[in-house]
Amino acid sequence: MPTLKATRTITHRGSVTHLTFDETATLLDAVRQGLGVTSASKGCEDGSCGACRVLLDGELVNACRFAWGDVPAEARVETYEELEASPAATRAVQAFHAERPTRCALCVGALGVTAVALDRAGKSGDPDAIEVTLAHATCMCTGRGSWRRALSTKP
Repeated sequence: MPTLKATRTITHRGSVTHLTFDETATLLDAVRQGLGVTSASKGCEDGSCGACRVLLDGELVNACRFAWGDVPAEARVETYEELEASPAATRAVQAFHAERPTRCALCVGALGVTAVALDRAGKSGDPDAIEVTLAHATCMCTGRGSWRRALSTKP
């Protein structure tokens, strides 16, 4: 049986791009291959590490678990490259690096994106909201503790 292709119109960093991938490909495939984004990392490939996190139409998603066929026909994808200068992302990433700067950095982009998602929801530093967002994000070097502490920093 032939694989079905799906074309989507993606807005990223203010640019509109038309991308075509197999419907069974992942949003992570499209982000990395189609948009050239490197901050959304391929880690566990099962959604448990969270290194692939992006905002899809404002919703925090693990891009490795989001099928390309399920992406809306017109969607906005926000990645760390676009969000890294935000105060929430900067604060969380600096706290993460300050704790122990010798990490692999595979998940840093996803940490920044997660911090922005929490901030936009008015949940920066909220322990309960942080625990919910960490349900599918575990730094492969240090577990959830480093992310938890980094996301707990308040403005």
